[in-house]
Amino acid sequence: ARGEGYDGKLHAWDVSFYDQLLNTNKYGVDQNEIKEYFPLHKVVDGTLEIYQELLGLVFTEATAFEKWHDDVRLFSVRDGASGELIGHFYLDLHPRDGKYTHAAIFHLSKRTPEQVPVDCMLCNMNPPTAESPALLQHAEVETFFHEFGHIMHSLCAEGDYNMTHLAKCPRDFVEAPSQMLENWCWQPEILARLSSHYKTKQPLPQDLLDKLIAAKNVNVALFTLRQVYLATLDMQIHTEPPEDLQALVDKLRPEISLLENPPGMNMLRAFGHLMNQYAAAYHGYLWSEVLSADMFHTRFEKEGVMNTKTGMDYRKMVLAPGGVGSIMDHLTTFLGRPPQQEAFLRSRQII
Repeated sequence: ARGEGYDGKLHAWDVSFYDQLLNTNKYGVDQNEIKEYFPLHKVVDGTLEIYQELLGLVFTEATAFEKWHDDVRLFSVRDGASGELIGHFYLDLHPRDGKYTHAAIFHLSKRTPEQVPVDCMLCNMNPPTAESPALLQHAEVETFFHEFGHIMHSLCAEGDYNMTHLAKCPRDFVEAPSQMLENWCWQPEILARLSSHYKTKQPLPQDLLDKLIAAKNVNVALFTLRQVYLATLDMQIHTEPPEDLQALVDKLRPEISLLENPPGMNMLRAFGHLMNQYAAAYHGYLWSEVLSADMFHTRFEKEGVMNTKTGMDYRKMVLAPGGVGSIMDHLTTFLGRPPQQEAFLRSRQII
């Protein structure tokens, strides 16, 4: 990027540059062109419609409520058949000074005999400009779909005091429902509902979708090794923590991720997951992908991504139990057999 010559090594700071170069030059993926088809308002509206249809829910936006910023929106959630109030969720989607900088869900209250649960989604999507509405890259569409899946996991958990975070839901499963729902963002019928060019109003054309799909697994091996490295680092410092953490990072990173650690760099200083319930559990991100791939390919890919019976099975068999009982038993009921890893391996083109 600075015009320097190649020294024969792939450095940590090179990865994102060459990843983008490969996507653009070999696969023809132009994110600036693609994001013109994903105005934020269209993605939000389409996502809410899809979740309501798939899970048998009804969302109603509140028009008057106390809010901490004018951007914040509030919705109630009811069961589509009975009309029973299930919960509420807030959307707070644009960056501002002093705001949490990551994308995450915050559980504000749990279900009790006196109240329904309330969740909040915080994101930092690009705001609108003078020339265009807020536009999302395809990866940001996935992020929104993923994070909203966490809201559904929380609100659809049935029973008082049942929750899907902390000790109430296994940390190595809690990402699986949201990761599974990312698959919707690659389906033509879903993208037709999520996309609308901000000028022409046309959905994402097939040729651009084909390019995205062709590039879906670009550098997936490197990214998977990075997750294995972070999970190993996390587990190591919570089992046999060394006195010299810098030496541990310098050793594990090249051994596992195949990238040398830049001198003096120690990502533990910014590894926020270890301070927010993922301590000794970061491996859950990768293991959850094994479970999520199996759920998607075994049920939804075969029966239809908008099959309402499959969606209700998913809501009642996977989401509703929350942290009650054995997750493996719930998954076995939903899948019709114990979970397997083949779908994950195929999704990564390993087999």
